Amino acid sequence: MSYQKVLVILGPTATGKTDLALILANKFNGELVSCDSRQIYRGLDIGTGKYPNSKLQITKSKGFWEIEGIRVWMYDVISPKKQYTVADYVKNADRVIRDIGKRGKLPIVVGGSGLYLKALLEGLPNLAIPIDRNLRKELEILTLEQLQMRLKKLSPERWNLLNDSDRQNKRRLVRHIELVLSKANQGNRGDQGKELEFDILKIGLTATREIIYKKADKRVIERINQGMVEESQNLHQVGLSYKRMKQLGLEYGVLADYLQGKIKSKEELIEIMQNKIHGYIRRQLTWFKREKDISFFDITKRGFGGNVEKKVAKWYHYLK
Repeated sequence: MSYQKVLVILGPTATGKTDLALILANKFNGELVSCDSRQIYRGLDIGTGKYPNSKLQITKSKGFWEIEGIRVWMYDVISPKKQYTVADYVKNADRVIRDIGKRGKLPIVVGGSGLYLKALLEGLPNLAIPIDRNLRKELEILTLEQLQMRLKKLSPERWNLLNDSDRQNKRRLVRHIELVLSKANQGNRGDQGKELEFDILKIGLTATREIIYKKADKRVIERINQGMVEESQNLHQVGLSYKRMKQLGLEYGVLADYLQGKIKSKEELIEIMQNKIHGYIRRQLTWFKREKDISFFDITKRGFGGNVEKKVAKWYHYLK
């Protein structure tokens, strides 16, 4: 039986995942599939890093982008005004991956959203847990702060893994509480079907925390110079509320405060944004450290890109 090969490039923000994935796509006839909880939204371009390098030739087509002739899927899937769940992502990304394989190309999944990656590659028992309507009636009358405190008390581990967007979103907090309390979540290993159908190689990019911080700090300044503030202004002018912007988290949450005058200067904006992203990087490092079957490469080591290519080539051509 022949398994569909799927290459995964993962790791914390600012480690150059997309740049590496584009190189590998050229080398191994691949197409990229973004696995990012915010790149799915139209108009969230600069802040989410859809442009890996401003010098690259980028065109937008219906259903995908092309960067230097390489197709990138799962960008611009839906309006940022609408909600898009992990289950929605899994359904759509799975379809895209299968289509890439049918066309004889290598699907290359790229991202740092650990929960989305886990759900896509392994399935999640959470997706099968039904809504508890009685519990929701009880929870939906609580304030955001009350929901945050309740989840912290019920499961500090789950709370620590949430990103800023999840922590500011009442609907998602209700769902997380529901999952913690659900008996169906106990001992359920989830749908492992994808592991049977796909031959998956996971490449993890890493470095010391301090180096990743420096790269992320530099990238914040670059994106502000690239027009990230103006992008958020345009989004608000076409109807994206500040409340929703804050729900989208990280850069856009901080930008919402800046545009409302709660942050007084560009210098303060940069500092707050950098600190927020540092927190996100810490959570990403914690998540990926727990995952199995990842071949990690230190991006500061000389020749790391060539070593990644050798690893991928050995896997890609094995029994191919």
